[in-house]
Amino acid sequence: MNATLNTPLFMKSKFEIENSEFLLTKLDYPERLDEMGALRVAAWKEEQGISKDFFSHKLWLDDEDLLAHHWVITHNKVIVAAARMSFHQEYSSVPHANLFDETLLGQFAEGPFASLNRLVVLPGFRGKGFSGVLDQARIQFAQSQGARSIIAQPIASRIKPLEDLGFVYLGKIKPLYQMPERQIYFMIKDLSK
Repeated sequence: MNATLNTPLFMKSKFEIENSEFLLTKLDYPERLDEMGALRVAAWKEEQGISKDFFSHKLWLDDEDLLAHHWVITHNKVIVAAARMSFHQEYSSVPHANLFDETLLGQFAEGPFASLNRLVVLPGFRGKGFSGVLDQARIQFAQSQGARSIIAQPIASRIKPLEDLGFVYLGKIKPLYQMPERQIYFMIKDLSK
């Protein structure tokens, strides 16, 4: 990726890949929220192991979207990738906290926590490094907001890239009802050091 990213990365940055210009933008709520919800469905609806009933809806939005911070990558003003991050004082308020045993957090049990959620990239734009750009923006933002650690609940293909960013693998979580046949994992990054 030939990317020149401005500082701070998490606000707004232009970059170029394969002679095409892209724009990373941190949105203000509720800017483009419906488009992100539609992107989530478009990006996941053909994947294996998902609930066909759930992904028959037009949008994938939840209550956490109202409180979370959102980033998009656009190409010609169209959203091609998106991600969100939420902040939590207690582990119990992290999305899907009930699917992972809190006692397994060990040294990471104390908040405040940031939580990486809802990373999606349209199939035609995968493999260009957008997940990494969105991860770096969210990590920088979590650091700027004083989070002690960042929780991620990735699918298997995201474990290695997150490990490369300093996340530690802690185990599997129970399947999400939206993706009953896809294994989701639990990872955490310590920001307190």
